[in-house]
Amino acid sequence: MCKGGGLHATACPDEAREFCDAVVVGEGEPVWPQVVSDAATGHLQPIYRAPRDWNLARSPLPRFDLLGAVPQRMTVQTQRGCPLACEFCGASRLLGRFREKPAVVIERELAAIGRFAPRAMVELADDNTFAGRRDTGELFDVLHGAGFRYFTEADWRIGERPSVLRRLADSGCVQVLVGLESESQVFRYPGMGEKQAEWERVLTAIAAIQEAGVAVNGCFIVGADGETRESIDRLIEFILASCLADVQLTVQTPFPGTALWQRYRREGRLLPDRGWSHYTLFDVTYRPDRMSVEELELGFRQALKAVYPVGAAAKRHEIRRQAWQRNPRMRRTVREPTDE
Repeated sequence: MCKGGGLHATACPDEAREFCDAVVVGEGEPVWPQVVSDAATGHLQPIYRAPRDWNLARSPLPRFDLLGAVPQRMTVQTQRGCPLACEFCGASRLLGRFREKPAVVIERELAAIGRFAPRAMVELADDNTFAGRRDTGELFDVLHGAGFRYFTEADWRIGERPSVLRRLADSGCVQVLVGLESESQVFRYPGMGEKQAEWERVLTAIAAIQEAGVAVNGCFIVGADGETRESIDRLIEFILASCLADVQLTVQTPFPGTALWQRYRREGRLLPDRGWSHYTLFDVTYRPDRMSVEELELGFRQALKAVYPVGAAAKRHEIRRQAWQRNPRMRRTVREPTDE
């Protein structure tokens, strides 16, 4: 028996049914008890459709003990979706509107992890942890009290929020993944809202985050509409000159269910000979608007070679080390250069 769920199954349920006995469309919590019951009695249905917008206050406590061996990393979700709606993003809208989990529920989950894996690193499996309207002070109280080191995803604007910067490192945060997206000055992704800004302002905010003791992993997308070989060269120069502690560089990927995929499908730009096995974040699956497929592939490979050599990686390692020396949760674990 095989059951399928997740973003891809939600976006392409009919396709998923070809490979599974049952497909869950949408969020799993409201329908999973029925799926298990039907499977036990031999009455499994081909499709289960969850009602929209599951109330995260009703989130059941995960049975972490069923994992068996204690992992080094544990995950907690403090929100679902994102208040922004970037065209390329599949997580912000596919499972319903943006919602935040009550602090008391987060506290209960962290306490359970503390009993099972007290030394684990915690990943907040969020799309934009501090972008909502909840009381960040209450969230920081819970995170600080749990005593874990954690990393999460946020957007660069937290670097302009003193109330967040004051407590970020003290609450246990050691790294944030920040989507900086496309360098192309011709194209701006719809749905980014106030996340769009000039690079100088963004870099100032990133510097503030790292000055507060939290390393920033900057994520960039190569291949957005308007991208040219010249803009890829500018992106390489920008990354190499930046103060980022880490860099993630991927090629634009129009995942099913996203507004980007829907638009490229309407425009006939999806490559018919490149199926889901090519949707890796490192393969081109569409026709660019200002380059050929081959030019984008070559430009992306050259960007990878330029951004990840030993010297550039060593520079980012030093930036990360200096940031962590200002972090109370990391200060005693950061190795000095003489120890490397």
